[in-house]
Parts: sequence; C-alpha cells; structure tokens
Amino acid sequence: MLEGGKIDSKQAVFLMVSMVLPTAVLFVGAVIANLAKQDGWISILLSILVSLLIAWLAVNLSLRFPDKTLFQFPEVILGRWPGKVVAFLYLWWFTHINYEILRQYGSLLVSVFMPETPIIVFELLLIAITAYAVRNGLEVFVRVNQIILPIILLSVFALAILSSPEMNLKKLLPVFIENGAVPIIKGAVMPATWMAEIVTMAVLIPHLNKSKEAYKIAASATLITGFTLLITFVGEVTIFSPEVTATWFFPGINATRAIHLANFLERMEAVIMVIWVAGALMKICVFYWVTVLGSAQLLELKDYKPLVLPFAVIFLALSIMAHDSIMDLLTYLGMFAPIYGLIVFQVGIPLLLLLVAVIRGQGVKQN
Repeated sequence: MLEGGKIDSKQAVFLMVSMVLPTAVLFVGAVIANLAKQDGWISILLSILVSLLIAWLAVNLSLRFPDKTLFQFPEVILGRWPGKVVAFLYLWWFTHINYEILRQYGSLLVSVFMPETPIIVFELLLIAITAYAVRNGLEVFVRVNQIILPIILLSVFALAILSSPEMNLKKLLPVFIENGAVPIIKGAVMPATWMAEIVTMAVLIPHLNKSKEAYKIAASATLITGFTLLITFVGEVTIFSPEVTATWFFPGINATRAIHLANFLERMEAVIMVIWVAGALMKICVFYWVTVLGSAQLLELKDYKPLVLPFAVIFLALSIMAHDSIMDLLTYLGMFAPIYGLIVFQVGIPLLLLLVAVIRGQGVKQN
C-alpha cells in the first residue's frame, strides 16, 4: 500500500468534517440567502438528507472493495482502460476542488484583511505548509486536525452565543409561504454539493482501523457539518436579514463584527480568521493527499511522495488562473459547481459503478 497510515473512527469523523466545514461556513449564508431567502434553513435540512443518501452510496460502493480506493476499484468493475478513465476524471475533480479551495481562502484574505497584498503570497504560504504535512503522511495531519477542529466548532458556537443579542428570530418569518418550494430546493443544491464531498470516504476507507464503521463515520460527519451550517445560516440571517446577507461576500466575517459585549469584547474577526485559516489548511491537506495518492495509484507508482512538489506547482498555477475576480468565484460556486460536482462525481459515476457491480455480482455484498 502506498500509504501505510491507519486512523480510527473518531479521527475519520473529524477529518471528514474538516474536509467540508471551513469553506462552507464562509459562503453558506450568502449563497443560500440569495436563493431561498429566510427559508434557507429548510434548504440546509434538505441538503443534509441528500448528503446522507450520497454518503450511503459512496460507502456501500467502497466497502464492496475494502482494500481498494476510488482510483482502483473502477478498474475491477469496468475493466482496465474504462476504469482508468474514471479514475482520471476523479483525479481531475479532486485537483479542481483543491485549487478552488486555495483560491477561496486567498481571495478571502486579500478582500477582508490585506487588499494591497498579492494573492499569490497567501496561496504560496498555504500550499507550502500543506505540502509539508502531506509529505509526512496521513497520520500526521489527522492528529493535527484533532486539535484544530474542536477549536473551529467551539468558535462557531461561541460566535453564535456572543452575537445572540443582535439576533431577531422574526427575520426567519414567514416560513415557506412567501417563497414556495422551488427556491428552497435550489437553495439546497449548494450545501448538498459541499456535504456530498463525503464521497472522499471511498479513498479513506482502506486506511480505517475499523472499516465496518464507515457508515457511522460518514453519517456522523454529515450531521455535524449540516448542524453547524444550520447554526451559521440562522445566525447570519437573524442578524442582517436575508436580503442583506445575500449581498455580503463573507457574511460570517460581518457577523463577528456585530459582536459588542460590554464595550470590551469586539472586533473579533481577526481571531476567528486565524482559526478558519487553520481549518482551511486541514481541508487542503485532505484533498491534496487524496490527489497525490490517487495519482500514484493511477500511474501504478510505488510511492506518492515524489508527486507532492509537482502538484503544489499545479495547484498554485491553476488557482491563480481560475477566476478573474471574487464575483467570478462566487458565480462559479453558486451556478456551476453544483452541476459539475453533484450530478457527475457525487451521484452519477458512483451510482453507475454500484449498479454495474451489483449486476455483475462483483465485490463483497453489502446489506
């Protein structure tokens, strides 16, 4: 095995939450409020249900081939060359996700904190740290994540509590009647796309100490992520109203600016930003590791570490070329990412692979 690291179920849950939460928390309010208005909390509940179904699909498929990853078992199901085509498509998708994450955080740091600093400075720093972590292996950055994720979750809940005096729950009314079902469904697509990145479990399962707990891990991570996004959205909308929230680039940052406690505790956005950037490092590590591991498996190499530096250059170059502006980035997230990611890579291909495996009787049968 190219990666000999093994992690337990708790570490896997933490890793899967960190894979989604850091960027989703930043954008969830603006994207959903723009589509579903005050009913966005219903959209998030719907997206949790969809993501749980996708998690079941990915885990069921992967457990049929417990010693193989998403880059390997397509060859068993479809044959050598069709399977390699599928593996290559996933390799591109994970590469795309990673350089988009890099660009999102680079854009955030430039837009909110240091507008005079070139974006490449922040991206180079992020990619250098994550490259070092990935080269040291799965177990290293998973253990770091065990420290960082609880701090991120605590910061989200603390932010909600501290900003509660500014909240007005009447801004969540009326429920459903004003907007109808269609905007709610549209609003559910983007958070479902974020949480459906749980298909990455199909790469992680061979590295679990107890692979039979994969269903529990995927469900737990999805519920934790969904519940946190729900709290974030409700907090932002009840502070600013859905109309105002939809106009912010980063409503979570503006929510921290609303905190004023006894003329003492205020202007906390810098502290929160440090915590979220630490979360971004973990998120990038996950997809960075998946990409280089998948590349080595696709090319049938004996070690993935020689690929770490070349992919750092690829991620950095593509992230710089990806978008002309932050508006272009938000347009991509709201309109194109769901169609591209959710339909093709998170539902379409896994469902096709599972159906073919079931029809052909391949792999270990799952109940």
